[in-house]
Amino acid sequence: MFFGRKSRAERLKERAESRAVIPLGTLAAAYAGARPLLERLLYDDDLRDNIRTFIEAAHNILQELSGERPAEVVARLWDDDKLRRQVETAAGAAKQGSRRLRGERVREGGSGKWLLLLLGAGAAFLFLNPKTGPEARRLAREAYSAVTG
Repeated sequence: MFFGRKSRAERLKERAESRAVIPLGTLAAAYAGARPLLERLLYDDDLRDNIRTFIEAAHNILQELSGERPAEVVARLWDDDKLRRQVETAAGAAKQGSRRLRGERVREGGSGKWLLLLLGAGAAFLFLNPKTGPEARRLAREAYSAVTG
């Protein structure tokens, strides 16, 4: 030993003589890294719901598509709205679950803004379109005068 330090050969010999398959430091590091994930799995009800939703949707998709050729699967995904919704549900649950597992914030809902935007765009299209605009504006004037008068 040189000033309290071990040579590389001595460290290798000790490591070879130890009977542990996995060093204790490695296990401690793995536990420290996995602990937050395990706690989220145990205590986050929304994460468990995401996992459950993903598994159920994936199971339903597998039942629907078992035994079909790839061309038939693509055709079914293209034509079958129910199957497409199941795929979207599974993908959404997986996305939310992975965000929750990483500890990121997940926004719930949020479709109200999009609905308002779509309604506004539809109304603007009706009122500003040269073919439907004059009639839509006339009906809006009549409805407004009926409500206020």
